[in-house]
This record gives sequence, structure tokens and C-alpha cells, in this order.
Amino acid sequence: MARLPYNDFRSHHTPPKYPTLNVLKLLSHSSATINHWADVGNAQFKHLSLSPRDRELVILLSTAKFRSTYEWTHHIPISTKAGVTDEERQVIQDAGAQARYFSGQKPTTKFNTKDGILLDSVETIIEHPEVGEELWARVKELFSDREIVEIISLQGFYYMFSRLTTVLEVDMDSFAKSKL
Repeated sequence: MARLPYNDFRSHHTPPKYPTLNVLKLLSHSSATINHWADVGNAQFKHLSLSPRDRELVILLSTAKFRSTYEWTHHIPISTKAGVTDEERQVIQDAGAQARYFSGQKPTTKFNTKDGILLDSVETIIEHPEVGEELWARVKELFSDREIVEIISLQGFYYMFSRLTTVLEVDMDSFAKSKL
């Protein structure tokens, strides 16, 4: 049971046939910011320069590191559609329980070079206030300036959503099944 009551909120981005997510119902307690957060969330699925796969790798690692079963579970089908395999999700889930997983060792799955650098950089952003010059140079080789800003802001967005779900003990939406 969530620690706050669920508000009767409907985002202008939610199609009429879909239910409003529980996390948004709780976020709507902040009436001054809810529509802004909904707009940012919508933009992340419709207007990023990052590929859907890259977006989902960022989200999965963030939600695994922050132990958000709610967000992780919601992104299983989305990440599958974006091309993330069960094996890759398992490695990311394992990384959630360890510091320096991607920077400290080679994952057992076959992430390509770009995926590995993306995951290493996101993990570094989560665990440290700065990114070292060597990793920064590798990130700059593979991602545009816009994509780099999108990676950082996407990770921050899912930090906030993850903390809403864990601190407020958001109940799983009826259509989602727990997988973390």
C-alpha cells in the first residue's frame, strides 16, 4: 500500500484507453510540477536523439541501481521491443547490486562496444560526481553532444521516478508484473 493516497490525475499525454500510472498519481501531489514532469517523460519517448535501445539501457541500469521494481518492471516489455535481450537485462539487473560493475569488470554478455561505453558512463554518473577523461573521450567518440545531455538527463529523471516508487512504496499497476 502506497504511503500517500493516489490522486485522481490524468496526464494529457495518456491516451483515453490507458490507465494513468500509479507513479504519476502520486507525483500529482506536486500540482506545480506534475504536468512538467509528464511533458519531460513524454519527450523521452518521442523526441530524443538517443535510439530507443540506448534509452532503455540507461533506464534499466538506473532503475536497477536504485532498486525500483516498479520502473524496472514497466520497462521490461518496452526494452524488449527496443531490442534488449533477457540475457542483457539479467546482466544489468546483476549490475544493480554491485558498484563499478561495468567499469570494474567485463560483463558476461555480449554487449557491443557502444553499449558497454554507454553502460559504463551511466554507472559512473550514478556512482560518482564526475566522469574521468578517459571515459569522457570514449563517450564523445560515440555520442553527439545532444545525446550526452539526453543520457545524463534521462538518468536523472529515472533517479527521481525510482525514488518516488521506493520511498512512497508505489503499488504495481494492475497490468505490470514484478520482475526485479
